[in-house]
Amino acid sequence: MKDQKKKKIIIIASVAAGILLLLTAAFFVAFDVVHWKKLDHDRLTSLAQTSTLYDANGQLMSVIQGTENRTVVSFDDIPLHTRQAFIAAEDLRFYDHSGIDIFRIFGALRSNIKSGSLAEGASTITQQLAKLTHLSSEKTIRRKLEEIHLALQIERAYTKDEILCLYLNTVYFGRGAYGIQAAARVYFGIDASELSLAQSASLAATIKAPSAYAPHRNPGNNRTRRNYILHTMLENGMITKEEAEEALNQSVWVLAEQEQNQVYSWYVDAVLQESQELLGLSGDEILRGGFSIYTAFDPRLQEIADTVYQDKSLFPSPAADGTPIQSALAVLDTKNGAVLAMVGGRDYTVRRGLNRATQMRRQPGSALKPLSVYGPALELGYTTASVLLDEKTDFNGYMPQNAGDHYYGRVTLRTALRNSLNTTAVRLLNEIGLDASIQYLNRMGIPTEPTDRNLSLALGSMTYGVTPVELAASYIPYANGGVYHTPHCVERIVSSDGRDIFVRENAGKQVISEQNAFLMTSLLQSVVTNGTGTRMRNANTPTAGKTGTVSMPGGNRDIWMAAYNPDISVAVWMGFDQTDANHKIPNGTTGGRNTASLAAAFFKRAYEGREKPQFKEPDGMIWLTIDQRALTSRGSVMLASEKTPKEYRISEVFTVSNRPYAVSDLWQAPSAPSSFYVGHNSDGFPELHFKASSPARYRIQRDAVGESVILTEMVASSGQSLSYLDSSAVPGVLYTYRVIPIHEELLQQGVWLEGTQAVQLAQVEGGFFSGLRSLIPALSPTHD
Repeated sequence: MKDQKKKKIIIIASVAAGILLLLTAAFFVAFDVVHWKKLDHDRLTSLAQTSTLYDANGQLMSVIQGTENRTVVSFDDIPLHTRQAFIAAEDLRFYDHSGIDIFRIFGALRSNIKSGSLAEGASTITQQLAKLTHLSSEKTIRRKLEEIHLALQIERAYTKDEILCLYLNTVYFGRGAYGIQAAARVYFGIDASELSLAQSASLAATIKAPSAYAPHRNPGNNRTRRNYILHTMLENGMITKEEAEEALNQSVWVLAEQEQNQVYSWYVDAVLQESQELLGLSGDEILRGGFSIYTAFDPRLQEIADTVYQDKSLFPSPAADGTPIQSALAVLDTKNGAVLAMVGGRDYTVRRGLNRATQMRRQPGSALKPLSVYGPALELGYTTASVLLDEKTDFNGYMPQNAGDHYYGRVTLRTALRNSLNTTAVRLLNEIGLDASIQYLNRMGIPTEPTDRNLSLALGSMTYGVTPVELAASYIPYANGGVYHTPHCVERIVSSDGRDIFVRENAGKQVISEQNAFLMTSLLQSVVTNGTGTRMRNANTPTAGKTGTVSMPGGNRDIWMAAYNPDISVAVWMGFDQTDANHKIPNGTTGGRNTASLAAAFFKRAYEGREKPQFKEPDGMIWLTIDQRALTSRGSVMLASEKTPKEYRISEVFTVSNRPYAVSDLWQAPSAPSSFYVGHNSDGFPELHFKASSPARYRIQRDAVGESVILTEMVASSGQSLSYLDSSAVPGVLYTYRVIPIHEELLQQGVWLEGTQAVQLAQVEGGFFSGLRSLIPALSPTHD
């Protein structure tokens, strides 16, 4: 009997186990358990968050986000009464259950049976969190079971406080706000930590269905549910009667619905791009990463730039088909290379579209000359007064031309740069070598390609060119004493959990000496005062700079103005995005016109009513007075002498280690000829004899009553003996013969300088045909 009973129990157990196994298998199949989602902790903790941008003053500049506006806050940043309001509204037994509330499940089941639907969900806060982060919103038994499965896992992995905090940072509140912090900001303009009891209850009421309960959409519904939540809190000892009454009687004012401060602009686009590169993240990861990005943005200068760009008179006319000429501007801080403001085009129409200030490379034309030619020349010992030759030249098949095809012979380095002479720049680059030019450009932050190694680099011809930001940055060393700083917008990036993950170190690199930086500034000031950039004088503040024009058949392709003062460096570009025969800048429109005018307008507004910074001369400089005629006539730099006329004295700056010492002797008048006497030839005509005392042109002049005749001129070297026969002399006339020494070198330059004259008196006696003529003995040679 016992064996039979035991066997019966085994059979029943086996059948039961089989049935259970079948039921389990049926359950797995019916509810597709094998495809249930596994708990993904990243979905709970790595929530998409709104990133914020701050300007140079630490003021909120913009918020940037992906699809969700969210700022995660810690548990301690959420007031106790706020947490309790959500518990009262959504899950009163939150701290007592293990992820599911059996009582609520049976209550919801009873309601659903009565209504014949699944309207009542009975989801706990943990279940809601599982659904919000892992599941869709479909209402099926399978999804509900999967939700319970995930909720139980969440409860095992996190504490109750952590789960509540995750929930409050995840749930949607309407108005595009995800999480309690974003909701507090968009509805009340405060942080979550500042929420009052009434405001907390109002937000807790909202999440039931934001479209029906949000305070701005249906204040009545919101107030009814808010009051219900407050009563529930009172009944469960979460608040006192006094607190409840105060909150019940309090009006909850909601901010008028307004656009989120999600301002996109050229500068914001540049910040996003730079942040991606700094952190090695995608654009979407930056948008949803909850970063606090501190920038160098100067709202005052940006407003000035935007205002200037509204002035259509500063731009050339559009093409015949109406296509406007585009433009870009970059404003950089000379102290650290920070980009303070920028304009990437005349209209901002496409978010994160082409930013011409940072992404567009164009040939810079003559705006590159200080960097490709004259800067490296100063490094190699040339001075601002070095004499260069400007004449049309064939450089192995390359024949650059000056504007208007005009050439000026010997010119100083200052004159060549000031007037932007092309042949001189190419000749100088040929002298200093392409290696020196390329190395200098790279030190100044200008990228080059192997294909840039040709003499046309002197005129700004490059394979890819430069961006306005790069060009403005390359001029910074001239403004700050020779230090190059990498241009940047981002100063600091803070992660969503408050850690500094990037802090910029603003240590620049000394790339040229203070002295050579000042020499270049002095040269570029000449461009502004009386060179190709004179429109910059309208800035009404001291500036230095260089124009640039890139020509093409029948017009110009690009025009530039790079200008700076001790505080800021500015680069302005204009041109068509796509240049062709129908889209080009007119011939007469150069960098010295529109781009210079726009840059001047910017500087003028920037320093209106403000102290205007002055360029400061460093130690080791010396100003000397130079003989201008010695420069052009002899091709050498010489100090002016006491005899150098005022109109030929020019002041020039040098370094004390590379200055001229030779004093000009150009204005030394030639000496009077020696051994001057008047004899006669065999026919009795006067014959003048003298010896040249110095190299000069000697003019022989005959004076008599009623006449003064220049008989001849002859050029002689020092010590050379000369003679002249006056075969036109008339008998019986008393003549005064003068030998006048004239400075031949100056005469060739159009300047007259004569020395002391030698004078003799002579008279022919008798008749022409008697064959006997005698000269009255002349007085001893005289000078007057």
